[in-house]
Amino acid sequence: MKIILFGTGCDSCREIAHNIETAMRMVDYNITFEKRSDLHQMLSYGIKSTPSVVINDQIISVSEHLSLDDILAFINAIGSSEYRN
Repeated sequence: MKIILFGTGCDSCREIAHNIETAMRMVDYNITFEKRSDLHQMLSYGIKSTPSVVINDQIISVSEHLSLDDILAFINAIGSSEYRN
C-alpha cells in the first residue's frame, strides 16, 4: 500500500503526517509513506489544495484534517490480504 501526503509543511500537514506514521505502526500492512510538495505531482492527481492524502492512487482527502481514526479506517477499508506482511 502506498500513501502520499501532499502538503506544504504547515501545522495541519505535520499533524496528518504524524497520524499516518502512527497508523502505519498500528496495522499489519506493508505500507510506504511519502510526503510530497511538488506542484506538478499534485496537479497530476487533480489536486489543487493541501493537505491532501492519496492511497494507492485514490484521492482520500483534499483540504481536510484527517484524524488517526480517519486514517486507520481508510487503510483498513483499502487494505486486503495481498498487502499483509
